[in-house]
Amino acid sequence: MFIGRKLISRCILELRKPELPLYAIGLIGGGVIICLAVVIVRASFQAGLIPDFTAPLVLNHYYDVLLKPYFAEVALNTLAVGLGTTAVACFFAVPAAWLLIRTDLPLKRLFFLLMFLHLVMPAFLRVMGYIMLLSPGIGLVNEVLRLFIPVEWGPLSPYNLTTIAFLQGLTLTPLLFMMLAGALRLMDATYEEAASSCGAGRFEVSRRITLSFIRPALAAGVIYIFMLGVSLFETAALLGMPKAIHIFPTLMYLSLNPDVGVINFGIAAVYGVLLLIPLLIVLYFYQKVLRASYRYTAVTGKGYRPKMVSLGQLKWVGLSFMGVFFLLNFLLPFLAMLWASLVPYFQMPSLEVLQQLSLSAYKSGIGIILQGKVLTNTLQLVLLAGLFSVIVSLAISWIVIRSRLPGRYALDSVSMVPLAVPSAALALAIAYISLSLAGTIPIYGTVMALVIANTVSYIPFATRTITGAFIQIHRELEEAVQISGGSVLVTIRRVVVPVIFPALLFSFIWTALLAYREVTMALFLISPDNVVLASKIWTLWEQSDIVTAAAIGVMMVVAIGTLLFILLSLFPQFFRERML
Repeated sequence: MFIGRKLISRCILELRKPELPLYAIGLIGGGVIICLAVVIVRASFQAGLIPDFTAPLVLNHYYDVLLKPYFAEVALNTLAVGLGTTAVACFFAVPAAWLLIRTDLPLKRLFFLLMFLHLVMPAFLRVMGYIMLLSPGIGLVNEVLRLFIPVEWGPLSPYNLTTIAFLQGLTLTPLLFMMLAGALRLMDATYEEAASSCGAGRFEVSRRITLSFIRPALAAGVIYIFMLGVSLFETAALLGMPKAIHIFPTLMYLSLNPDVGVINFGIAAVYGVLLLIPLLIVLYFYQKVLRASYRYTAVTGKGYRPKMVSLGQLKWVGLSFMGVFFLLNFLLPFLAMLWASLVPYFQMPSLEVLQQLSLSAYKSGIGIILQGKVLTNTLQLVLLAGLFSVIVSLAISWIVIRSRLPGRYALDSVSMVPLAVPSAALALAIAYISLSLAGTIPIYGTVMALVIANTVSYIPFATRTITGAFIQIHRELEEAVQISGGSVLVTIRRVVVPVIFPALLFSFIWTALLAYREVTMALFLISPDNVVLASKIWTLWEQSDIVTAAAIGVMMVVAIGTLLFILLSLFPQFFRERML
């Protein structure tokens, strides 16, 4: 009892300080994250179809889902996609990280740059490009194969779990690569040399020594990629739904956007819970692995020296491996989209078709973007999501690093929760709340709903980035300002923000780019008044307007590439450190 009173008194004393706005922003951000997770669970027990916090709690929706004859199949599909995505990402990312960090592979700076530029091609555009290549009817690759194989349909098809997992793995490979690159860069070559001097071969050294030292980073990366693999929506929607191949996120989408019948938030929430609870458990182990990483420290003050492995003639194998990855990950789907955007209708290249090339699809695409609110909605989403993510993350980072507020470490853990909340489930919770409170808080169907969803989703990234920069500022610098009479808010405004401004600006631009290319939450929250560029491309694709969708997609890729070029110009040191 005494401890409880002491804790409450301490909280009151902390909250009476001048920096109350920071406490408020950080606590509100953490509260929103917890609230959204709770709402997903609450909605799954609600009686009736219309969102209503006063509705009684029932188990009907769980019975409806768990007793479906296809439930086991969908659960296995979801697990298979997650495992397959992780396997593909590991297949490409682990060798790529070793080649670019530990060897003398030529063109490493170029390959590093291409890894950073993976954001240029959003996942749903990559999938659309592969549909243009592998569609059984009109796919360019199948058109070529049918010249040699006497079949009228196919022979290849992208509409299967294998292709879903493969393309998701390609999409997530750069992310896993970045997680492994730091661990490999900080590994002392002395251990590998010692093993070699004992007679171990190159493969044995890599397996027994190199992989052992990066085990925490690899384990954390594998867990994180699996979490994303089972929760991604767009790839499974484009390649699975046309053939009735489903995973939990696609069934959640169909519950909210049924072809026939009415919307069922309860059923959609059940699928969200079936993803959320296991992912929260996985997130616990993810953080546990990160906390244990200190045991594998290899860089000390005693003779640390990195050393590059000479590939010799094997450099051509390494170059081929990296070339194949970037060919599959970007070049092929982008060229397919570019070709589709220049022809009157999708068809095989030929001399006759070359004479029909035109930019009419781009003219139509620009007209579609400028009409209505597509452009203004997209700009609002990008700017506000980036700004709010930085503000909330700065407040959370300050509370965790500088304050003595009880529960600050719990707030740090809460800021990581969105990693375990699928984008589809996050959008579902926001839709549920905004519909329930439509008379009080009119945000349903507005851009603000998208802004809130994207802000919450990217708080983990912005928080980790800003916290890392915050840690580098010694307390003495802030204490000097406060001794001179400056308040905490003055210290943050005049000292902290200018010092960590590169990290703040980087977080803003990066989260803005992520919001710009995000399509899942835009689709789950779509309405006539909040259509953005990504959701517009998706709508055109569903309406079979492939040419215009491809043209807008190409323009979107060019726009993202331009923004990333600006990012590289603003943060040359940040990227130089990662490009050797």
